Amino acid sequence: MATSLRSPISQAAPGGGVILPPSPEKIQQKFDLSIALTLSTWPALTLSVQNSWGGPNSAEKRDWFAGAISDLFSSTPNPETIIDVEYLEEFLLQVMNDEFEVNVEDDSGAEVAAKIVGLRKLCAQGDFGMVDEMYEKWRERQAKGGEKVNFQQVHDVEEDDEGSDSDAAEGDEDVEMGEAPELIKAAKEKIVPKVDEEGFTEVIGKKRR
Repeated sequence: MATSLRSPISQAAPGGGVILPPSPEKIQQKFDLSIALTLSTWPALTLSVQNSWGGPNSAEKRDWFAGAISDLFSSTPNPETIIDVEYLEEFLLQVMNDEFEVNVEDDSGAEVAAKIVGLRKLCAQGDFGMVDEMYEKWRERQAKGGEKVNFQQVHDVEEDDEGSDSDAAEGDEDVEMGEAPELIKAAKEKIVPKVDEEGFTEVIGKKRR
């Protein structure tokens, strides 16, 4: 029976030995690392953690988020046929909404989902080159102190009886994003003003409807 050239089969080493295929444990370890690295480059999630939109334990929630994605693949029968980009994107957006009260409306959720699905296939084939490259770039960013990306908050005034379109045209502000890549769209969080009994205005993240 012919074997695919892309399968992680044993190969001859330069010194005449045999290179064994990676163990299932190593494949899982590399895939878990790839998930964490991919989430670290998602501006929507990074901003949520930096601003504690998921509460005081937002950083711990990000770690849990990576584990939840890994568990989704490992607990799903035939994940290669069931978990496609659209399926995973819906899962990512639901977690962002439930755990961080952020409604991600750009295409970044689909980009993150597509990257994780692709990395899953590579890791299953024993190809860890992209994961290792991502890890080295992450280390370089940390050594340089991170990079900046632009984040634009979009104010939702639909439920404000006296709202005006001018409220939605707030200026951009620069936010330190240690893990964010340069060419990813900034996330958007719908926010709605709320006035308390003492007349102070609060800004509350608006959940996805």
